[in-house]
Amino acid sequence: MANIVIIGDGAIGLLYSHFLSANNQITLITRSGDCKSNYYYQYNEQQQVISATVLNTTQLNRLKTKALDTVIFAVKAYQVNDAFSLVKPYLSDNCNIVLSHNGLSDLDPLLCQLQSQQGLYFLTTRLAGFKVTPIKVAHTGYGESILGSCNAIAATRYKTVLSQLNNLPNIRFSEHINQLRWQKLLINIAINPLSALYNVKNGALRAPIFSRKILNTVNEACHVAKKMGVNVTLADVLATAYQVMSDTQNNFSSMQQDVAHSRVTEIDAMCGYICQQAKILDINTPHNQSLLDAIRHKKSAI
Repeated sequence: MANIVIIGDGAIGLLYSHFLSANNQITLITRSGDCKSNYYYQYNEQQQVISATVLNTTQLNRLKTKALDTVIFAVKAYQVNDAFSLVKPYLSDNCNIVLSHNGLSDLDPLLCQLQSQQGLYFLTTRLAGFKVTPIKVAHTGYGESILGSCNAIAATRYKTVLSQLNNLPNIRFSEHINQLRWQKLLINIAINPLSALYNVKNGALRAPIFSRKILNTVNEACHVAKKMGVNVTLADVLATAYQVMSDTQNNFSSMQQDVAHSRVTEIDAMCGYICQQAKILDINTPHNQSLLDAIRHKKSAI
């Protein structure tokens, strides 16, 4: 049984907490939670308390630093650096650090802060859920979760981390996590911005009215990916994206939920990342830029 800290009480953080509490001691870190609060997991009509110790960010001194095996950052891409700065003083010398968010960002600033025996991993997931209330997550769909190592020390002990996470549905390890992160980014680009911009569920994006915009946006992103040495094809990405739309047809995307609740979105780690890399490569990406501008404007206009 490992001591695992999960940072972030969003839908994914609560789903991770529920599944991993079956064979680990879980501490859930929130920005606003009360250490006496319970969080709840709901699937279909059944509900249960999530077995986790809850601490807010003012209570980090209660962490048993030397006993921490793994810390999972289940926060938005733009929140990772601040969250890491908060918990960095409490990390053990050989702690495993796991990132799990949408979009892409440069990992180098984080890698530079790690000690020699601290392993960095990335965890992608297709678990689906949404927060019914601030303390309850509804689990709406199963999907594959994939762990990958992001530095040399992580690659040597991934089996230990994988065993800690083995209660996540359909969990496996991949040596090609960068490829998988790109694939998830491209799928997110096909779904998240348009669902947020038009305030629709994922399944609605299968309508013909959205097909040209999806095609053009994903085509630009695939072009950038290929120039960066990532092996992707437009046909495969579109096929997977439309399958995800079908599988999650009754779900709202995380970006739609962020816009609906006047929260900062991850658009800069999605279309923004594509536009940033495209500028370096001297590639024109007007469709991604259009969505980037539209989501930024929509958020600021609420």
